[in-house]
Amino acid sequence: MSVTSLGTNKKNKEPNKGYEAAWQVAVKAIASRGLNSLQVRCPKCHRVGTVVSKWVKGPPIKPLYIVHTNRNDHFRACHLDRNQAAYVRPKIRINAKDVIKLLRMGKPFVLFSGGKDSLCLLEYIRRLGKQINKKITALHVDTTAGFPEVEEYVRKVCNKMGVPLKTVRPPHNYFDLAKRWGIPGVKSRWCCETLKIAPMRRFLNKVEGPKVVFDGIRAAESNVRAKYLPVWYHPSFRCISVSPIFSWSDKRIENYIDRYELSRGPTEELRCSGECWCGAYKGRADFKILLSTRPDIFDKLVEVEEAQRGKYTFIYEKGKRVPLGSLKAQKVDG
Repeated sequence: MSVTSLGTNKKNKEPNKGYEAAWQVAVKAIASRGLNSLQVRCPKCHRVGTVVSKWVKGPPIKPLYIVHTNRNDHFRACHLDRNQAAYVRPKIRINAKDVIKLLRMGKPFVLFSGGKDSLCLLEYIRRLGKQINKKITALHVDTTAGFPEVEEYVRKVCNKMGVPLKTVRPPHNYFDLAKRWGIPGVKSRWCCETLKIAPMRRFLNKVEGPKVVFDGIRAAESNVRAKYLPVWYHPSFRCISVSPIFSWSDKRIENYIDRYELSRGPTEELRCSGECWCGAYKGRADFKILLSTRPDIFDKLVEVEEAQRGKYTFIYEKGKRVPLGSLKAQKVDG
């Protein structure tokens, strides 16, 4: 049996620096909350425990542990193998009662991108927070590569809901960085860390006391995300991260927006994502929509390509690079 001890070192109760020590502190905090949503019978030792994940560099699917505790506050964790983890993951469903318990753990920040999922998340957490008189704060990232309409929409929604808003952004805009660093791609996604994670990390590191981050990740988004856990310790934010709408379906998202008459964002009318146009995971169809809806941003991306001196382009099809300028030429000819 692969078992890891998470017991406190009595000679030195202060945690050591680094992710490992911080993760163990977070694991104990999660396990001590009695979150029914994370309780399962361990396929290794057959005792009921709390499922947690651990961030490791590399694979998108992170290892799972089941944490067991006794009355002496001693924690032990069974490390699950691949088959055991696959058996456990589908059993995890977070509920409102446990979200409320997590809301009480620290100052809550709700990540609000301006998309439909984050809109539902913000309203959902606002309502749960109101039940326990807990104030929440919306945290929005201006990636500098998005639509101005989204920034205005985010402000209006937060004002209407009465939720304080904190907007963070990178010190240098995306277009200047991309000209120097190159176009982000699937294998070189410097954009996510630089434009999103780093600004949030800098902000959250300045927040004193315990904090909890709530995000809009859903299992329905991808096969990889379906294997995440809805409660985990974030390696960059160094706090517990919660995905309260993790198990929500697309239909439930739509019904929730209609039920509470939430204001839909401008990206639905624009027929494309307006939060970030760094170029990673975008194809010809996406750029055609961008050209027709926001030609000014399209032209900035053309300038980014030109700075690559023909070595790289945003579109790569069938082994060939397709310059964005060619799409513009086709539109003019058409």
